[in-house]
Amino acid sequence: MRSSVHAALSLALLATLVSSSTANPGNRLAWLQGPVDPYYVSHGFPRLTTHQWTGDPKIDAVVVLAIDDMRDVQRYERFLRPILDRLKRYPAPSGLSIMTNRIDPADPHLQRWLQEGVSLETHTLDHPCPLLQKGNFAAARRTYEACVDLMASVPGSHPVAFRMPCCDSRNTPSPRFWQEIFNKRTEKGHFLQVDSSVFQLFTPADPELPRDLLFDDSGAPRFARYVPFPSFVNLIYNYPYPYVIGRLCWEFPCMVPSDWEAQHVQQPNNPRTVQDWCRALDA
Repeated sequence: MRSSVHAALSLALLATLVSSSTANPGNRLAWLQGPVDPYYVSHGFPRLTTHQWTGDPKIDAVVVLAIDDMRDVQRYERFLRPILDRLKRYPAPSGLSIMTNRIDPADPHLQRWLQEGVSLETHTLDHPCPLLQKGNFAAARRTYEACVDLMASVPGSHPVAFRMPCCDSRNTPSPRFWQEIFNKRTEKGHFLQVDSSVFQLFTPADPELPRDLLFDDSGAPRFARYVPFPSFVNLIYNYPYPYVIGRLCWEFPCMVPSDWEAQHVQQPNNPRTVQDWCRALDA
């Protein structure tokens, strides 16, 4: 996939399980007021299940299919057209999110995508990797806010989400990003509500997960093999649910593996990638 569009195609899988309960009589909303920590959740943390946040008991799970790095609208149209046409076969409303760098907001093809349910989202204007590099915080904020304002200028579009450049391959997110950039308005008054930069990894630490989903035929961990290097820490574990960062940001975690992580391990167009995505959905 990356060889076709040089983008990170990621699944944010938001499963539905029975919500956790606790006998602790303390204020369970205190997590919404503490310091900015994007990694505080785990399989024992209370869950905002799919039934709760969609308000529809018939929906068991929501899959957000998203692709990054768009600059050339027609190139992405060629790559995404088979996916968009396939999504139309399903009775439920189906769309796709494009995390965008730079486009012409007046490009007429954007209106076709919006009519098809495509969501045009943000990915910084210049794609710095990492965003907060060289100690230049002002530059990081400029490229983020300029992209938010650009995507807000597309007629009929209302961007709500962001993904950090290179978040599946490097430790690019930082608590300072959510505290001082994301949870603020741009000079033009725009702001976002959703981030999808933290990656979710299924592990045997959750006793509810079937072992055949967590291990391959050789007995090796199925998903941990995709983590790109030993010191990669942009991860939460066994928590495929929306959660709040810094009181204002809803985090929709991405599922390991992204397509980049899979290609890093087993090259592009490998059927094992799709098989493991299916197992992640089952988990």
